[in-house]
Amino acid sequence: MKELKVHLLTGNLPLYVELFEHPPKGIKYLGKPSKGIKEYYSKTNWLKRKLLLYFNKVFKLPRMMYVFTSADLIHSNRGICILNRKPWVIDIDHASAFVGFNHKKWEELRYRKIVKRFLLSKYCKKIMTWSMAAKYSLLNSFPSEKNLKEKIEVVYPATSFYKMRKNKNEKLTLLFVGSLFKEKGGREVLESFNILRKKYDVKLLIKADVPPNLKRKYNYGEIEYFPYRHEILSRTELLKNFFAKADIFVYPTYCDIFGLCLLDALATGLPIVATNVFAVPEIVQDGKGGFLINSPIKWHDETYLWNPTPFSIKRRRIVVNQLVDKLSVLIENSSLRRKMSKYNKKLVIKGKFSIKRRNEKLKEIYLRAVD
Repeated sequence: MKELKVHLLTGNLPLYVELFEHPPKGIKYLGKPSKGIKEYYSKTNWLKRKLLLYFNKVFKLPRMMYVFTSADLIHSNRGICILNRKPWVIDIDHASAFVGFNHKKWEELRYRKIVKRFLLSKYCKKIMTWSMAAKYSLLNSFPSEKNLKEKIEVVYPATSFYKMRKNKNEKLTLLFVGSLFKEKGGREVLESFNILRKKYDVKLLIKADVPPNLKRKYNYGEIEYFPYRHEILSRTELLKNFFAKADIFVYPTYCDIFGLCLLDALATGLPIVATNVFAVPEIVQDGKGGFLINSPIKWHDETYLWNPTPFSIKRRRIVVNQLVDKLSVLIENSSLRRKMSKYNKKLVIKGKFSIKRRNEKLKEIYLRAVD
């Protein structure tokens, strides 16, 4: 069988960089998630692309892309391909990704009509959702469209396993990483750690943009603060400098639709304590790879569409109490931590988040798309 060329029309997320570097057997990726083969546009095709981006901005349309490519198939994560007359597949982590995660915009019928038209076109061969939750968000956006359901398939993101040694003489360390401090539950992490430090000899690493007033309030020697983007780190450096130094990953998020940092925790074999929002229960297996907290604060309702619960002191306190309970269990039980670590490692070595499992599904989808 000849090599199948697939153009990756994606951003430079680490998962796409790894995909480019570890393609399915028999697949050759074109495109440039961070490095790779650059394809040049003729003046005509360059103009098409610029006009599309211009109309998209002026008329506030859904995310639309055009790429001039010699590939047999296009794999997009940047939007629907409206001018290409080649087969294409798209992967998304939430239905609102089609409008740049502008949930209010996604509630407007006109945007959904445009997206539906191109998703149902003969050129769109498959819609790959990152999770079952993402699949439901799409189905609930188009509840009466049965033909769309046939095109949707769940393909979980994948990651490599990183084997790193931890200094056994260090304190037991908790880790929190989050781009949005409040929305990812950062304050609840600080409040729960303030309780735990009085009972246990523990340490906390926080890689997030913490408000100055909270840094002053929780100015303890057991806490190390790092800005979320204090320096440009490769994924290996991020894992080595933060995840590999931790024993437990704490992530009481309220707003995530997937949470790629959870894959980093799996990749380094960390037990995880997280909230049960959106796709998180599909990543963290409660009681096996960590613990899930029943969060009273969520940004998506039971339809997996935008409907945020207001923050309140009472709701936040419920989360803090659960964090203290679950973290105490893991701090006191080293054998349970090892058992959960082993379980999480298997998920990325040969389980549903392994590169092998993802590549098998992708190859099958690609071949069906060009058949």
